[in-house]
Amino acid sequence: MEIGKRIREYRKIYNLSQEQLADKIFVSRQTVSNWENDKTYPDIQIIVSLSILFNVSLDELIREDLEEMKMKISNNKANKRADIYSLIMICSTILASLSIGLVVALPESKLIWIVPITLFLPALWSSFVLEKFKRNNDLKTYKEILAFSQNKDLTALRKNRKARRLFIEKIIIVSVYVSITVLICLIAIFIANFFK
Repeated sequence: MEIGKRIREYRKIYNLSQEQLADKIFVSRQTVSNWENDKTYPDIQIIVSLSILFNVSLDELIREDLEEMKMKISNNKANKRADIYSLIMICSTILASLSIGLVVALPESKLIWIVPITLFLPALWSSFVLEKFKRNNDLKTYKEILAFSQNKDLTALRKNRKARRLFIEKIIIVSVYVSITVLICLIAIFIANFFK
């Protein structure tokens, strides 16, 4: 956040100590120190008071911070959507895998295959949406996805990418996903055979 730096700059331009500035806007000196060291962010009423005191526009005082806040809000919305699609994919896969038990329990019915296929379609659709989300945000590794979800800088993580490692990670993730799906199918088949 840049507002702390701007508060310090304007305070020095007006030759005010932290204590003097704090007295003028009715806060403690520690509060001013926290703003200047980016530990806390002033509320909107204080920002208005500071813009009046320093004789600058609100836009000038918070412009870069506003862009950063918009980016964080945008990232938060994207993260929530990604979480929803992940949940749809997991639930759909589990339900589709469990419905394989119906196929085993009712082998004479040819239409029973519609159930697992229909239940698996949302998982397939969600996986395509999540891949598009990762591609649009240039996310390749789990660490990058985690950093993105926490609004952290991804530059260093992106520099450490290694194609071979990415390929191996993708194979491991797909293998684990398929293994768990097969395991759930086997459990469903076992349960269906047990109650036949």
